[in-house]
Amino acid sequence: MTQARKPNLLQQMLVFLSALVACLNANGYSGPLIDGHAHWGNAFVTESVLDRYRSSGVMAQIVMPRYLGVREDPPTTDEAVIAIAQSHPGQIFVLAGMQRPDFTFMDWNAPSRAAQKILSEIDQKLAQRQVVGIGEVLVRHWAYAGDGGQIGRHAEINQPFDSVFIRQIASVALRHDVPVVIHMEAYPDLVDQLGRVLNELPQLKLVWAHGCGRSNPTQMQALLGNHPALYCDLSNMTNTGGYGSGWPRAEFFTSKMEEDGVFLDPYKAVILNFPDRFFVGMDVAHQSRWVMQKGNTFEKRVQRTRALLGQLPIETARKLAYENAIRIFNIPLQVDMTTQR
Repeated sequence: MTQARKPNLLQQMLVFLSALVACLNANGYSGPLIDGHAHWGNAFVTESVLDRYRSSGVMAQIVMPRYLGVREDPPTTDEAVIAIAQSHPGQIFVLAGMQRPDFTFMDWNAPSRAAQKILSEIDQKLAQRQVVGIGEVLVRHWAYAGDGGQIGRHAEINQPFDSVFIRQIASVALRHDVPVVIHMEAYPDLVDQLGRVLNELPQLKLVWAHGCGRSNPTQMQALLGNHPALYCDLSNMTNTGGYGSGWPRAEFFTSKMEEDGVFLDPYKAVILNFPDRFFVGMDVAHQSRWVMQKGNTFEKRVQRTRALLGQLPIETARKLAYENAIRIFNIPLQVDMTTQR
């Protein structure tokens, strides 16, 4: 009986210690934050959203307009979000939105005339500094549960990274020296394709969202070591729900960042090895997240992010919290350094 109990007692102690660490870090990092991966839809109520940001201590957001939507959560446009950003200086910095119906099921090795027109328009917006980058390009995207996978905001998307269209996007980004943000689950063949393209275009600033497609830390370590202009955003990777919890599904290659508010050691190690290559993001893409009362809400994501940052050296925490986003997207933002952890 004693031998049978020992593993259970050990497990209970580990759970208790994990919960204690999470509790001790509940407040965590209290300094400035930038939401490095935000979205906007036409149903968003501007002042309400910005009030939520301010009350959470998130001073600015990098926003990717969402061109995909449904009736209760309609899409928006770059122009609409640029206008909001211009009326709220220093709070919203816009990327040229790439979640577009024109791109979703197009042949990426034979881009359409409509796609060429959009890329030309993006080129002009970058030249005029209306936008500070390009994204989020949906390469490999899993459908939300229950959607059926074929339409609207939840679509199942499966495109090649090593493609004519990606190179066209890269050409525009390189011309203006701006980052491209991609959503791409880390299937081995896509990781190989990414390596080929970045070897060919080593100056391309590529932000691979959601922990580099939920890659495992060993793979991230190798990728970041091989490609100096590759970055990983940690948007929606907290274990409060969403991608950090294995939603909408998980595969053999997907990896978690944390459990119950505690960084997993291998993940923490790769961040400490490459502190200039990560930044945080909340990834609130749909109106439902602004009206829901509990669950994986904006505030819960922010709170968990602060708890995790509190487990890093303060210099690294600041980099992930705001310094890296300012540098990578080259945004004109001054930070009050008197605000500390």
